[in-house]
Amino acid sequence: MKKICNVLALLFMVSLAFQAQSQSIHIQGGLNLANMAISFDDDDDFDDFDFDTDWKLGFVLGATALFPVTDLIELETGFLFSQKGFKYSDEYEFYDDFWDETETEKYKLDVRLLYLNIPITARANFNFGDNAFFLQAGPYVGVGLTGTFKTEFEYSYNGFTESGKFEDDIEWGSGDDDDYKRLDYGLLFGAGIEFGRITFGVSYGLGLADIAPYDDATEKNKVLSFRLGYKINFMQ
Repeated sequence: MKKICNVLALLFMVSLAFQAQSQSIHIQGGLNLANMAISFDDDDDFDDFDFDTDWKLGFVLGATALFPVTDLIELETGFLFSQKGFKYSDEYEFYDDFWDETETEKYKLDVRLLYLNIPITARANFNFGDNAFFLQAGPYVGVGLTGTFKTEFEYSYNGFTESGKFEDDIEWGSGDDDDYKRLDYGLLFGAGIEFGRITFGVSYGLGLADIAPYDDATEKNKVLSFRLGYKINFMQ
């Protein structure tokens, strides 16, 4: 945790230095489509286990500053609160010899993770009049702030149905009893259009950090973001 705080403190100071010299700030918010790439190491327990996760809807909100490098290239950095995670659902059927019938179990999992992301991307602007098209790419670093597991189940047997819902807080850390590591990092690719002060951008965050705290699995975030922003200029 101390190393994470040191990294974030350094990035915070770098970001503030950029913002102090920036020509503009973008206040922006929008929607995330989040998922995880999950894989298991070779293990007999998971040979027949299908774990296909679903994309879940979340939000992104924050501000970024633009630091001019050349007439074409700007450096963009800032702070974005970004909701990540995934959904998973499955249904099992098995035959019960005692009741002489088929029983059914349904299971749903909704994982919500809130991160503070700091992107540091290079942005190329292609102007046409007062408007512009831009491309951007670069790394990002994030730290997990909070999160929840939401679980639903339904079990049908012998003409009866049992169901329930549970919600638990995410335990951050690297121990055996923790759910996810706090530190996330990866690459960010995006494109967008500026119409005067209004911006619309689409970006994809490819997580490179394995946030699973255990050794027999790998879990990496992936997020598709759609953001609408308002540009505040400091220099004309």
